[in-house]
Amino acid sequence: MNWSRAHWLVGLLTLLAFPLTGQYMRHIAAVPHLDSVPRLIFRSRHLFLLVAGVANLALSNSQPFHRAQRVASVLILVAPLFLVTAFFIDPARGLHSSTIFRLGMYSFWIAGILLAIVNRPRRQQTPPA
Repeated sequence: MNWSRAHWLVGLLTLLAFPLTGQYMRHIAAVPHLDSVPRLIFRSRHLFLLVAGVANLALSNSQPFHRAQRVASVLILVAPLFLVTAFFIDPARGLHSSTIFRLGMYSFWIAGILLAIVNRPRRQQTPPA
């Protein structure tokens, strides 16, 4: 499987999980009736899933050439796994985020730094006159 297809598949699966987690919040966890902290944690983890799906779909049309781009791609590919897990375990922890959630967020942060460095705008060389 190539990088584009992997990002597309993970992005699609994550976007398909997004409404399922919404239904879980409404019908199983009864989030609208929870106290403010668990409700906030559920909703924030739910929205991070949307971000993870969109980030993967955004990368589904590119091929990483540099090693740093490949590392960033792997980090963005695995982030949804961490975030789905955090969606289910973090609300019970209150304001104390799990290590799994931090791994998901650090994955995005490190990937962003790597992509910013590799894809930075460069000055174009003017041809000699």
